[in-house]
Amino acid sequence: MIANPNAELFDLFPTALYATNYKEDTTDIVDYLNNQPMRDRGKTQHADGFGELSENTYLLDDPICKPLSDWMLQCFNDYATNIMRWDYEEIALTQSWLTVKMPGQSHMRHTHPNTLLAGVFYFDIQPDQPSIAFFKEVGQTNRVRIEPKQLVDFNEHKYAMEEQYFVPKQNDFIIFPSYLSHGVPPNKTNKPRRALGVNAITKGTLGDRGNIAEIQYSRYV
Repeated sequence: MIANPNAELFDLFPTALYATNYKEDTTDIVDYLNNQPMRDRGKTQHADGFGELSENTYLLDDPICKPLSDWMLQCFNDYATNIMRWDYEEIALTQSWLTVKMPGQSHMRHTHPNTLLAGVFYFDIQPDQPSIAFFKEVGQTNRVRIEPKQLVDFNEHKYAMEEQYFVPKQNDFIIFPSYLSHGVPPNKTNKPRRALGVNAITKGTLGDRGNIAEIQYSRYV
């Protein structure tokens, strides 16, 4: 990768994308998800072509989803404890919603505010549908303030690339920090692209009392 044989590269502050696969039967869950009333957000909050969002944004609260939501909590706890090394009481799922991208539709680059971790469950993978894209954050405008012209192959080199793609398989579940910028390229197939989004946050308290950074949720209800 580098020409100098005596040089060594170190990965500074990498961001971990957690990917695992749900092995249990999803027949009833998929039927439940596919029968959700949807609303088109493209005409109200975003540019046309954003896609559809489920009317219910707490889908995993339904008892039919309990095996899946319990498993997701285990995954979130694994990420929070063994990757992020957080000291916390418990992880709780907050909102969970269905997104549908019809042919030609995409999802703009975005983050998930007011949460700590974000996840996506791919319960309906169709051939050749778009992957999820993740973007490098550089400065306030996500660009370095001054830079040379880049070589044409810069996106093939991990220290220069500005976006990376994850290609999910059927029933894959991914977790990433909520601040990580991501989006979905246009759906160039003739079938809808469906995925279940979910957010998670620590339960009880947030932060550290000793560092004057604690939030006790119970104090504000």
